[in-house]
Amino acid sequence: MRKLILTIATVIFMFGVLHIVVTPITYQGYTIDDLWFASFGLALIFLAFINYVLMSIKQRQTKVFVVCHAANMLCTILVSLLLTFALAPHIIILFVLLVLETLLVIRFQFSSNLITVNPKIREL
Repeated sequence: MRKLILTIATVIFMFGVLHIVVTPITYQGYTIDDLWFASFGLALIFLAFINYVLMSIKQRQTKVFVVCHAANMLCTILVSLLLTFALAPHIIILFVLLVLETLLVIRFQFSSNLITVNPKIREL
């Protein structure tokens, strides 16, 4: 599951880089529209970094999971709102990737191999 999450995070990272690279081609100047377009690419890159950090830490830290879940869910909601205005294939693919990433990270957090039981609780 860890490799799948990292693979999806890598694809989301590439979507972000592509978003930034396409910005000067799509827009012919520096306006607020092209800055917002490029900033969504940065948001995707940061989301991929957060998911990568989550998969890279050795200990289960609840605060990191909370930040990662919040970022995944907020970005998924944003892309779902974008789908109401523009039903483009690349936006649909990004939406599917974000939903998969969100669900896989939630499943990863609650998987049985991560749950550490306090020895004092076992005695009860």
